[in-house]
Order: sequence, then C-alpha cells, then structure tokens
Amino acid sequence: MHKVDDTIPANNPHSISVNLPTWQDVIDFVHDEDITTHTKHKFKQGYPRVRLHPLVNKLCNVISEKYAKENESCLCFPSYNVAKRCREYIRFKSQSNVKVRILQLATSKPINAQESKWKKECKIAVVFVKDDYYPILREYWQLSGEIISSRIAEYVLHELFILSSNNPNTINSKNTELSKDKDDLDFTFTDRARKLIKKRITNNFMDLNAENEDSNYHFHDNNNDTETNVNGATYLDSETSNNNNASNNHLSDWDLNFENGEEFQEIDEGITTQSNVTPGLNSMIPPEPIFADTEPDNNNLTNLHIRTESMTASDTEETRDSLVDPKKDVFLFPSGMAALFTTLRLLLQFDLRRVNRTRSNASTSSSTTSFNEMETNISANDLSSLRTNSGTDLPNDANGKPTNIYKKTVMFGLPYSDTLKMLKTFNNTYFLPNGENESMIQLKKILHSGEQILAVFIEAPSNPLLKMGNIIELKELSEMFGFYIILDESIGSFVNIDGLQYADIVCSSLSKIFSNETTTMAGTLILNPRSKIYSFSQEFLNELGEYEDNLWCKDILYLERDSRDYVARTMKTNLTCEYLLDNLLIPEQGKNFKKIYYPKVTSTITKNNYDTIKCNKDSGYGNIFSLTFHTLEQAKLFYDSLDLYKGPSLGSNITMAVPYTVLQYGKNDKELQEAVDKFGLDETLIRISIGCESRKTLMTIFQDAINKIK
Repeated sequence: MHKVDDTIPANNPHSISVNLPTWQDVIDFVHDEDITTHTKHKFKQGYPRVRLHPLVNKLCNVISEKYAKENESCLCFPSYNVAKRCREYIRFKSQSNVKVRILQLATSKPINAQESKWKKECKIAVVFVKDDYYPILREYWQLSGEIISSRIAEYVLHELFILSSNNPNTINSKNTELSKDKDDLDFTFTDRARKLIKKRITNNFMDLNAENEDSNYHFHDNNNDTETNVNGATYLDSETSNNNNASNNHLSDWDLNFENGEEFQEIDEGITTQSNVTPGLNSMIPPEPIFADTEPDNNNLTNLHIRTESMTASDTEETRDSLVDPKKDVFLFPSGMAALFTTLRLLLQFDLRRVNRTRSNASTSSSTTSFNEMETNISANDLSSLRTNSGTDLPNDANGKPTNIYKKTVMFGLPYSDTLKMLKTFNNTYFLPNGENESMIQLKKILHSGEQILAVFIEAPSNPLLKMGNIIELKELSEMFGFYIILDESIGSFVNIDGLQYADIVCSSLSKIFSNETTTMAGTLILNPRSKIYSFSQEFLNELGEYEDNLWCKDILYLERDSRDYVARTMKTNLTCEYLLDNLLIPEQGKNFKKIYYPKVTSTITKNNYDTIKCNKDSGYGNIFSLTFHTLEQAKLFYDSLDLYKGPSLGSNITMAVPYTVLQYGKNDKELQEAVDKFGLDETLIRISIGCESRKTLMTIFQDAINKIK
C-alpha cells in the first residue's frame, strides 16, 4: 500500500498530486491548510493550482524574507500583466484601494549560444499584500490558473538565490540546498517542442507516421551518437515573444541593462534581479515505451476532426475555409483553468465593446470622447469589465432597480468545482447542474424569455458525473440566439470526441492524459476559424497582446516528450476502462454499487449525445468513471481497500482514485449538503481514472476491493 503524502508519481520533485490512501486521509487533507494563517500541517503538497507546490512555497518564502515588509505576504506570478490583474482583483474583492506592491524579478540571460542550451531569462512578478489580504491573493491564483510552475520556481531559486540547508528562508553562498536539475535539457529546442505540441493538439487522431524520429531530436538518449545532436540543431526556430519563452536575445519592456554582479534595482513598481549561474549540461531524454493490451488500428487514426493544412486538394471549399492553423489558432497556458479564464476575459471584453457601442450610439453628438477612442482605451489587463459583470455599479431602470446591461454566461451541467467558482466570481452566471434534458429545457426558457446570453460553457463529458449535453442542439440554439459555445474537452480528450466543429472555442487541461506523467501543469485554448467571434479572438489574443505564452520552456520540453504516445495511451486506457467496466463493475451495479457514471452507461441520453460527437468508430468513452455506494461506510471500505494511488488529478499513466465529493466540498458541511441536494452529487462518490496498467492487474485490484464490501 502506498504511503500517505507520497508524491504521485513517487519521488518526483515536480509531482502535481499527492497520495491519500484512506478516506480519513482525504478528510484530513481537505481540512489541512489554512491560508489565512499560512499554516500547513500534515501534508506537504497537493494539486499545485489549489495548494502551493513545495518549490513554489519555498520561492515565496525566500522572496518574502528578502523583500517583504512587516506583516506582508507574497505570491509569484508568471508576468507583470498577470500580477496587475491580480492587484485589480484584490482591490475589487476588498472593496478598497488596498496597497498592493508588484516586484519584478528576472534571471540573467545567456551570454552566448552554448550557454543558451541550459540558461534562459526567466521573469516573474511578485505580488505583496498585507497578511489580511493573502486569502484573496491565493483565491486569484486558484481561480485564474495564471500560476508559476514548480520548474519555474526551481529555476529561479537556483539562478537568483542560494539556499541554506539549515534555514530555507535565508541566503547562504557556501551551503547549497537546492541543486540544479539533473534532467539536462537543451533549452534551444523549446520552439520546436511547442510546435509539435500544437500539432498534436490540432491533429487529434494524428497520423502516427507524420512525426518521424527526426521530428523529436530535441530529446535524445545520452547513449545516442553525438551526430544526432548536431542534426537536431536544424530544428531551431526564430520565433520570439514577449514572455518567459522569448528568444534569449529578444528584448522586451522588462529588459534592464545591469552590470554583472549587480543584485537588483528598483524600476517602476518592481525589482529586476540578475545572478550568476553554474553551467549546465546538454543531454536529451528518450521517450518511454507504451505497452497496450490491444493495439489500436492505426489505419483509423487519421480522421482529423480539427482539420489541418495537411488535407488534400480534394477537400471541399468549406473545409478549407475552416482550417485550423496550429501556429495562430492554438494557445498554450500554464494550466487548463488559465485557458478557461482567458476565454472568459475574451468574452467579457467582447461584450464590453457591445456595451460601449450602445452607449456611443445613445450619446449626443457633443460628446468629447469618440467611440474609437473608447474602444482604444479598453484594456483587459485590468478587471474593470469583470468587476462590472460581477453585478456592481450598474445603472438603474425606470423603476430605480439595478439593471445589468452586460450579458450573463451559462454553465451547462455540473463542472469541475473551480470552473463554476471562476465563472460565478467573474461574471453573472446561470448554473444549470443537471447537464442533460433538464438543463436544455432551462436554457431554452431563459432564451425564449428574451434575455440575451453571452456564452454557454460545457464540459464534454462533465466531471465527475460523466454526463453529456446535446452539443448539436446547443449549436443550433447558438446560431438562433447568438451566444457562443465554450467546450472543455479535458475529460473526453481530443482523441475521443469532436468538439471544435460545434464550439467556438475549445479549452482543455493538458495536465491530464495528454501529458500522462502527472508532473506538468499546462492547458490549451483552440479557436474555431469558422466562429463568428474568431476575428475578435485573434485581435484580443494577438493584436491587443492579451495572450502571453507563460508556459516555461522546461515544462514545454517535458510536455512534448510525455505527449508523444498520447494517441496510443488514450486508445489503451479507453479499451482497458471499458473492459474493466463491462466484465467486472457494471455487473455489480445495483448490488455492491448504487450507480456507475461513465458516458456509455450514465444514461441513454448521455450515451446518445456522446456518440453523436465521437471522432469515429474507434473512439472510446474515455478513461474516467465514477462509482457511488449504498452507504458511506461501504464507500470508505472500498476506497481504503483499493491498492492504487489515490489523490487529486486524473489522466495519469497510473490508475488513480479519489472520493471526489468529499475532496471538493467536504471542508464545509453546508457546501457538502448543497452539492448533494442541488448538484446531484453523492457523498459516497469515488472517481476513478484508469491508467496504463494491464487489464489483469486492475481486474484483480478491483475484485479484491469488491470482495471486502460484499
């Protein structure tokens, strides 16, 4: 049995999950951290967006010790623009002009091409607030998803600070606690890795022959011939950007000309820091093999549902018009939540333009500010549009009652808990939890009342009840009533379902099955070129500069390596999951299990809705299912008896389980009861994510647990 608080995967410093082997461990974990007092008790880590990763926490402690004023707390963000949004959020939530300091830090740039292989300028922005406002700071980190990864924290700690082994909050140049990574990545291949990731996302059912071995020269086995590294250099790109993944000799607004050895210098609202570094090594990491019980049919892996420029001339003109360009239509983020949050910012900015246009048309010709000037002054770097949409400072109608002139969003079905929190926090949102016909009836009632809706957010399928709404009917309604569809494919995956042909924007967490190792936080946003909001989306993200590639180079390199066998892993886990359910678990439904949630068996409605958007006949129903039990004691015994890793997150190459309802809502009895009474959750619900273990192994593990509750 795996030990409590072990990392998942074991002994990995960048793990994004923690092992909770018993039901009581989960309860202890939920009540473990008190962010109002910075107190952490038993558990060292959790899911990094919700609970600070130990390396991120260490970086914050070191920076706080060096730069914080009395009674101040800090948190690190990946860019100055993110920090400014956080500052605006803190002021809005506190309803005061609270003092928020932003300090900018930057590691030194490489001085030559050789150094560029292991050294890169890394910029972070540190937000300082009084201790009383720290919970709001953490709330923004969690709900926006605009976070720094453990690899960024590790790199900045190494480059800017030398930690004492006796006191992690002090600087000591003679005693180094934190050593440089031993993974020996070549940073110069970051752009190539980014392109490969985007290609895999857009290809979905990729042609497995499209990426030959030459495409992956940025990761190599140390035992390979040295000639391979030379050939790999041909894949260097010249792309630049204004963020942590900018070309090393690219200058941005943050650049400061320091003399070597100068520690820091205050600039504007921040501090930029530079430090010397010990040289690193150049070596590559080989891909790891995948062993499937049943080989997928590669002949059926080329039916791309997100159409790319590789399609033949025989394709229709309509298809050509809908080509997705991986370079300009796919965006990477430090988390899946960041992709959703950016999508919401985009939508609210779009709605703000509509409101300003209406105001401009209603204004008198003597107005001193033109509409063009008003549009130019709109900036989504602050959260002014989000603030207004939260329901404050609204005009009154003829009866003196507040009128919200901004459109609401809709959450269709019960989503992951933080998605709902994010939508409700930053905009007025209708929540339709049923996720099937009942939610569709409610949505139609809203639409036919005459109220205009900005967008409908929907998970495909939902987490953790694995329900699927009627996406095709939603598409028809969106064309009739003018709202946009935002589809989260984190659970369904690009391999299984065809979302983009019906949605305006598709978002997904890449931390799940796409990356498989449970060591990299990442997310993606994909634009549908056929969408009516496509032009504005491109303007918002690119021309207005609202998109920043804040995914750190090392995370990109690992994400590329770990996603090479994404299709094969997805097919394997599809087959294993369905086999386990068909041959062991489904026969126990109504006996030892009260209900099984899985797109194939959740309900006839869900199965039909899912089947209509499956990529093709070889697509599966995913690797996630949930079980509920007749009694809480039965659920606890089953969970405690499972000889698996157990903890937050899903989609790893190892099978994981977690009592989802208790994990997400168990801290507060009122919230837990609401989740059961209003959301359709069950306190006994256990969510299972199937990995790449053999069918025989998993059948034995689950049979043993079933035997314990008979």
